[in-house]
Amino acid sequence: MTYPNPYQSGPQQPMPASGQPYQPGGYAPVPGQGPAVPKSAGAAVALELVPGLFGIFGIGNIYAGKMVTGIVLMVSFWTFFWINVLLTFIVIGWITLPMTWVAYLVAGPVLALRATERYNSRLLSGHR
Repeated sequence: MTYPNPYQSGPQQPMPASGQPYQPGGYAPVPGQGPAVPKSAGAAVALELVPGLFGIFGIGNIYAGKMVTGIVLMVSFWTFFWINVLLTFIVIGWITLPMTWVAYLVAGPVLALRATERYNSRLLSGHR
């Protein structure tokens, strides 16, 4: 089966076994997805740090392709936040609340950085 190409004169190229028309770059498009683009490690870290200053963690991990990790970071931070707020009534919360925030402020960007490195290495090796 061939597809007509209005920009090409002469014989048409055959359609590959995948059922997708041949693309000069070597890859056929996947329906519903655009071209795979490498993720920026700097953007992932910034998306963790800047909102993290306000207690919103996980956005950089979601950007890096780790949806579950990002949602777990968001939900768990707020769970621990409210537990620590309750612990302030017995004084220990004044110590654990800032420690929790700093731990997430360090762990979130590190996880996002690793996720972008894994995503980009898979992209370069040809796996999606």
